[in-house]
Amino acid sequence: MSESNLERHFGTERHRILVESLSHVSKEQNQHRCSEEGFIEDVGAGFDRNDEDCQYTYEDGCSDEDESVIESDVVQLARSLERSSTCKPFPNLLFALLYILIHGPHPMGESNLSFIWFMLQSAGHSVPSLSKVRKFLLPGFVPSLKFLSPDRYPFYYNSMRSTLSSCLGKRKIACDLTRYPVVTSIYKEVFHGKRWNTDPRFFTPMITTNDIPVFLRECVAFSHPQFGMTTAFIVKFFQKGDDVELYFEGDLLLDARQFKIAVPDSTIYFLPVNTRILFGRTEQCISLITSVEQKPTDIVQWEAATDSFKRFSSEETAQYLSPHPFKAKAAGRRVVTVPLVLFSDDTSGNKSKKWHKFESWSFMLAGLPRNLNAKHENIHFICCSDQMDALGMSGPIADELTGLEMDGIEVYDAYLNEQVLVIAPLLCIICDNPQASKLVNHLGGSANKYCRFCMADRDTSPCLVCEERSLQQSLQQMEIIRSQRTEALREQHRTLYGVREVSNPLLHVPSDLYRCLPVEALHIIPLGICKAFLKDVMPKLSPTQKREVLARIRAFNHSGFKVKIHGNVCYHYQSFVGRDYKAWMQMAIFILSPYLSNGQLIVLVNLSKVFQIAYCSFFELSKAEAWHQICVDFVHSVRDFMPKMLRKQKVHYILHLVQCMQDYGPSSSFCAERPESFNSNIRMQNIFGNKQAPSRDIAVHFAVIEHLRFVCEGGYYNDKESCDTGLHDLYYSNQVQRFLNSAPSKELNAHKAIYTAATARMPSGACDQFMFLKVTITELGVESTLEQILKMDPPYDVIVHLGSLMDGKLQQFKAVMSHTVELVHAGNYIELDPPFCEFKYGQLLTTIKSEAGHTYCLVQGFEAVEQPDGQPLVNSFDCPLYYLSRKLFTVDSSAIVRAVSMVHECGSSCKLQDAELFQNVEREEMATMQCVLKHDWTLPLFCYNVYCIL
Repeated sequence: MSESNLERHFGTERHRILVESLSHVSKEQNQHRCSEEGFIEDVGAGFDRNDEDCQYTYEDGCSDEDESVIESDVVQLARSLERSSTCKPFPNLLFALLYILIHGPHPMGESNLSFIWFMLQSAGHSVPSLSKVRKFLLPGFVPSLKFLSPDRYPFYYNSMRSTLSSCLGKRKIACDLTRYPVVTSIYKEVFHGKRWNTDPRFFTPMITTNDIPVFLRECVAFSHPQFGMTTAFIVKFFQKGDDVELYFEGDLLLDARQFKIAVPDSTIYFLPVNTRILFGRTEQCISLITSVEQKPTDIVQWEAATDSFKRFSSEETAQYLSPHPFKAKAAGRRVVTVPLVLFSDDTSGNKSKKWHKFESWSFMLAGLPRNLNAKHENIHFICCSDQMDALGMSGPIADELTGLEMDGIEVYDAYLNEQVLVIAPLLCIICDNPQASKLVNHLGGSANKYCRFCMADRDTSPCLVCEERSLQQSLQQMEIIRSQRTEALREQHRTLYGVREVSNPLLHVPSDLYRCLPVEALHIIPLGICKAFLKDVMPKLSPTQKREVLARIRAFNHSGFKVKIHGNVCYHYQSFVGRDYKAWMQMAIFILSPYLSNGQLIVLVNLSKVFQIAYCSFFELSKAEAWHQICVDFVHSVRDFMPKMLRKQKVHYILHLVQCMQDYGPSSSFCAERPESFNSNIRMQNIFGNKQAPSRDIAVHFAVIEHLRFVCEGGYYNDKESCDTGLHDLYYSNQVQRFLNSAPSKELNAHKAIYTAATARMPSGACDQFMFLKVTITELGVESTLEQILKMDPPYDVIVHLGSLMDGKLQQFKAVMSHTVELVHAGNYIELDPPFCEFKYGQLLTTIKSEAGHTYCLVQGFEAVEQPDGQPLVNSFDCPLYYLSRKLFTVDSSAIVRAVSMVHECGSSCKLQDAELFQNVEREEMATMQCVLKHDWTLPLFCYNVYCIL
């Protein structure tokens, strides 16, 4: 912060309130001195910091422009202190703030911390020593565990059991956690996928209805709409779509006491008293269950195909009616299934960098929605090391996964408000391709059998999905390799099978690991195939063509785009990261089409369609076959027109993409983008550590952060003790949430008007007194006035400045908040809510707010171009065509759904030419001659960009 800004800060009201608040804290602290009983000497020694590279500046997020936000936080904390003068388990509020500062996810160097302590002491506050704050032990804290790898390298491990206990103890997480499979034809989350819905390992084994605990594999009496009161053998509990009701799926067991059944030898068999006829499946609401019935002793199954009956043998009956294994283990407690998603990756590092490369493991709860799992606070660290790979640290992970699935753990559930038995099976592992191959003992992309999903051969079957690999098959192949007598024979069999016979603890977890490693879209498409395509195309372009490509990118309207491309794509594409390639793939087909051969264009069109599938927001089960055919068409086009790319493992993996989406929902549910950003937290902990035992320091730090969040959110520790309201309110203040959980301002200030849908934003200035063609706001209403003006077909510049032409009664704004709470600027193309308007798409010209507070948007509508049969007309890229009509209309601001991407269909009058452009070079504006694309806007034809990610 500059000196002038610092002086201005000292004169603000916020500074005065902060000083008064700290003085109040100091008085409270004198009454509640820190007792030595709250500290220990042997915990936290790994938090030593050095002062290298510790350059932190005054952040813009805490500038004087935000003083109203900070003042409201201070007032809220002051009120909390009035209600509760303590911050249990901390001695006082100041101690809690300093503890959060030291143990937050954004560490500080020793010199910075020492200076903060010096400032507080100089201001006259009684501050505990830095070492005491570091060594303070939160009650219920579980320290990291030390393990040795097979090569005898030590690493530290944060138990998943302890983290699961913390997660279920947080009401915010426990209430949002999905505990049952959700049956729907539109997959939006991982718990919608086929894997969770069909594998009994992920079924929650019990429910409680009408105060009756019911387990899977039990017989229940219920009221059937056709058969009346009858019996069902429960096989699954589930939800339907967005319905909050629970349903059960079971085998219908009809009472057979009044039936006589003909057996195959045509004799008459009279059934025993307690016999049931298995008469197909039924799905009913659990509220219809009235009681748990005694299991039958005899079962006869009706076979619809042969219209006959088959009696179960005694062994088949015993096996069929065997109780669920967790019924006895539950011991009267409820049982909850919480599937886990593991993530394994390495932080960036090489010989030229100061810091080593760290391999790490972390996990997430699969039952949380995508938007919650994307938060760093819901990504839980397990272990890391710079001396061994992920497989070397997998021993304790495999043991714990086996125990969590086979035995479960007892935890407190904040949603059910009772102790429950939690089963936590492994659902999937997210990682890049080399890591995935390593985790299943696959030889990787350089092998002849380069696919970890099937037995495809690089030379003979790269375009086919061959025999599916399985864990049992691979274990047999490894045994065959070990049985060979010579190394040459072993190498020959490794090449034949595509696997290596190294020791791997993960292969012995209850899950089939080959089904737990889905196709990860980020490394397959943007960082894989897209990068390879540019590497093949860009070097062949001439310097003039590259200048034209840049001109087309500059002229492209980025309406609807989340990010823009930064840098020169023609020269710097190999240095692009995932978000750059994602932005490029949304426009590549419109930019490069004039410079590609017919074959390359076909490949790019098919690649764009695959990209559209991979980054869809939902997956429709009915389109699975069509989407798989798109993937097949892409691979075949690569084979026909760019065969060099076909030898890449990632091109073949596209054939398995749709199957993985059927198993786990849209690829964003199992994408590595957000977990990879968590690597920055691991790197920061290492940079500010003492670098003597980084695995220990990083693990302990994340364990402290996890437990700190648990305590501050009101979690129970030491026999249902919890924090005071003062600490709870402190934790949920905006500043602490921003610091500790990196919560965005949009989320923290969602209650404010500026983050509310349909709110006008960015005023264009004061309105001048003016009268337009003698039509004033006082004579007509706001909407009628606008309609009168629009009927006169005013020129565009008059429309843009309409707010200044309305007799000073209206205020003009440059943007408005959409339904998705995203800022839509004037000039953006927008999607409109059909009930409000006859047009589906339009261009936002301006936003106007009346003196009464009503907000109106002036829009120019798009009309669809249709074929004679009424079907929409599409261009060569399968994008629907629209033309920008002269119809101008006003809609309420609540009618704007989101910004979308429309691309101008250029004609011969749209020309590339050299022009003088002004650019900032070293803080000076300089004019340079560059190639620009001049659109002829008299050509009103546009296409809707279906490849834009909404």
